[in-house]
Amino acid sequence: MTSQQLQRNNSAIERERSSTNCAPIPTNQNNDEEIPIIDLSNPNNEEVAIQLWNAAHNVGFFTLINHSIPQDQIDTLFSLSEQFFDLDSEIKHKYPFDREKNSGYEFMTQKPPSTNVVDLKETFQVTAREGCMDQLWPNEQPGFQDVIMGMIANAHALACRVLSLLESRACPHVERNTLPNAHHIWDEDGQCTLRLLHYPPTTIENAEEVDESTQSNTENGTNPRWRCGAHTDWGSLTLLFQRVGEDGLECRRREVNEGVEDGTSASWVEVPPVEGGITVNIGDMLKRWSDCKLYSNMHRVRMPKTIEECAKSRYSVAFFLQADKSALIENRSNDPITAGEYFAARINAHFAE
Repeated sequence: MTSQQLQRNNSAIERERSSTNCAPIPTNQNNDEEIPIIDLSNPNNEEVAIQLWNAAHNVGFFTLINHSIPQDQIDTLFSLSEQFFDLDSEIKHKYPFDREKNSGYEFMTQKPPSTNVVDLKETFQVTAREGCMDQLWPNEQPGFQDVIMGMIANAHALACRVLSLLESRACPHVERNTLPNAHHIWDEDGQCTLRLLHYPPTTIENAEEVDESTQSNTENGTNPRWRCGAHTDWGSLTLLFQRVGEDGLECRRREVNEGVEDGTSASWVEVPPVEGGITVNIGDMLKRWSDCKLYSNMHRVRMPKTIEECAKSRYSVAFFLQADKSALIENRSNDPITAGEYFAARINAHFAE
């Protein structure tokens, strides 16, 4: 693909991603403004599938409980993440982010198009594809690789289960098991990724400046700064592990703000951590695959609101279920595109030069 073709492709994907014309305002509104909680221990798979469909179609966010991933595995992962981000900067930069591999450490380089300023966070990213982590596994922490790979395996299995339960309603045009079978880990075509995230402490002055500037920035066309600017996710599903007491994630209130894309004038709903729960949101790939039946909702991490919150770091772990490079994303409204082409366009738009 030539550079001109790539640029045209990137522009078309961004226009499609930001378009809300194909996504009707839902008839089942989430009037209580709470993120749906879905219990996967329910033995009635059809009942669970309907709950997932309603949440994925109407809100784009939900929380899974009794999901089968052990809490001690999650706690160990968070402990490992804290230890990594506590390392000296020069040590962390021994494993620099490689855009081609979508792997490695980065410090404040992600720049959502909605804000055009870098996010106030550092991350370590692991793409579960053959060769992507060569020379990038930190050797300062014993067991780092084993813990990460163990979580990737369990998160992948859970995310594929969710896809299977959504598939018949979301993508009736595809053969059964097309969606889960299009997402692999640790082979030469895989794109699934696990990301450790750290939002460092800030000052109450910075938080107050963002809060007070929201209205004026909306009016004059500039953007306030957030810990993580408003964006949608690129992949099929995101599993987000949050810790109780480390708030900040918000998603857009859909019924009020259809068509608002920069995130500055939108109305927002808290997506709080739930004890023992995993937050899930629909990504742009699955929105496209489903002919926009599923809703990829814009979300952000706000700045802290109190002195106590400013003094604390926020840690989270995201697992991005992303289709294999060669997987063909087909629907009834758009030209087919491979997941590799789709993903390349999004990553090029997201990182600061």
